Amino acid sequence: MLLKLQGQIQYYAETISTVTGLDVDVVDTNLIRIAGTGVCATGIGESIKSAGNLLKMTLKGSKPLFIENPRENAICEGCQTKADCRELLSVCAPISDGKTTYGAIDLICFSHAARERVLSQGDIYLNFLSLLAMSIAVQVREKQALEDISDLLDIMSQVVNTNDKGTLIYDATGEIVYHNARAREILHKTLPSQFENFTIAPTGCTFSDLNEYTVEQEHRQQLIVGKYATPHSATSRFSKIFVFDTIQSVISHTPQGGAPRFDSSLDNIIGQSPVLLRLKEQITATGTTHSSVLITGESGTGKELVARAIHTIGDRADAPFIAINCGAIPETLLESELFGYVGGAFTGALSKGQIGKFELAEGGVLFLDEIGSMPLYLQVKLLRVLQERTITRLGAGRTVSVDIRVIAACNDNLQELMAQNMFRSDLYYRLNVIPLHTPPLRERLGDLDLLVAHFIGKYCTLFGKPPFHLPADITQKMRDYEWPGNIRELENTIEYLVNMVSEQGEINQSTLHAGFLQNENSLPLVNHEPDTQHPIIPLRALENQAILRALAYYGDSTKGKKQAAKALGVSLATLYRKIEK
Repeated sequence: MLLKLQGQIQYYAETISTVTGLDVDVVDTNLIRIAGTGVCATGIGESIKSAGNLLKMTLKGSKPLFIENPRENAICEGCQTKADCRELLSVCAPISDGKTTYGAIDLICFSHAARERVLSQGDIYLNFLSLLAMSIAVQVREKQALEDISDLLDIMSQVVNTNDKGTLIYDATGEIVYHNARAREILHKTLPSQFENFTIAPTGCTFSDLNEYTVEQEHRQQLIVGKYATPHSATSRFSKIFVFDTIQSVISHTPQGGAPRFDSSLDNIIGQSPVLLRLKEQITATGTTHSSVLITGESGTGKELVARAIHTIGDRADAPFIAINCGAIPETLLESELFGYVGGAFTGALSKGQIGKFELAEGGVLFLDEIGSMPLYLQVKLLRVLQERTITRLGAGRTVSVDIRVIAACNDNLQELMAQNMFRSDLYYRLNVIPLHTPPLRERLGDLDLLVAHFIGKYCTLFGKPPFHLPADITQKMRDYEWPGNIRELENTIEYLVNMVSEQGEINQSTLHAGFLQNENSLPLVNHEPDTQHPIIPLRALENQAILRALAYYGDSTKGKKQAAKALGVSLATLYRKIEK
């Protein structure tokens, strides 16, 4: 360890030699010469183990040695260099901090004048050398401590860099003295060069128990979430530590963000009919662009599945996919769900505020289902988002930049809604950059066998039942059926059949409910008289019949669904949930 301070110790040795007229020799515990003057100036960095006994004895002890008569002292007995020794007096002290000995320092007299001078002031030289040795020992200890700290910081740096959080460490003046690789990765949009001339300011909102902050440099801005911590240090070298992450990363680690994901690839859109193959080709061409997409189609045709496929095959696949059903959320809450709000923005608002779906979808895709049910005042705000790519939270006075791709879906005729001034034409053209249409099942009956086999496999696995084949008469009923609920209704039908199948893989049609696979115009009226063959109709079947009749009467548009929900005596949100089942 002394060798790392060699330059400084050599300076001490030369200064002492100049002032005292004595030669100086400094060795470490391995008897490697660290510094020296005069006859001891040669061999620095080399071993002097063949030298006299004095240095060896000093290294073994804890006190300085004052040798007035070298060669005659008992320490010198057996010394290999005794015959050649020309030393007239030596004062030698261990370089020790009281716990650890790092080496020894020796003051040597080679002249009688120097010897007489040291003898006349022996205590002064002894005390001086002891203090000098201790001073060197303290410096060695501090050097060792600094190296230990440096090693610790290196280890911590590796730990921090393997952590998935950004980390900034500030010194006492408020300057950033350390940042890890994750910090640079998160802030690359805001800080393309250096961590200079930028601000990190709290917004007052929180998310998942983390505070939200705005990072800004030269008019570039982004939002992050994190926490500050104040380190407890005796030296006060560091003032604070900031650990942070992106909102999207935090979402992915929350229960809702970490929910199991289903296969959303293009292969999960099952079918080989010409109309479906054409749709897949359109999805493939659409996935690599950033343009808005409007998906139209009847309820249950898989519009969200198409939206997820577009997201999966595109360059935003690793970013969030956030879906919201505009028709299932009350108008009074839809705005706050989309745009978020600051604490106290309105009555009933959370005190910590809430981040909206636009921000949660940052870098990814926002899927707006049932876009036709969005109220006009929100259509205006959505149009502004699409034009300016910024949003303003409710109750906030600043805008937030968002980088999202919007995919909308609707089973309404938006042309009719525009004619009735219920949907803005300028928003329609903004959304309808890439139009896609999901065909109803009755137009792709060639895919029926593939779909049936897929759902049978799915629910047999789920319910622990062996696979089976449908009887020919049930298969024919499926081909004759109009499928007003499309793929969703087909899936529910297969789930029902898997529940009803016997252990032998057979289906007793006499046990099926009365309305099974009957088109709307041929559904039997509910008879209050007991039926000896079908005495009981399941409540779910009755409920499905009522919903289908209401939708057939009032229409499948958003307006029709509202009227149907009112006629059925349920809320619109409840109707949507039951349709989704």
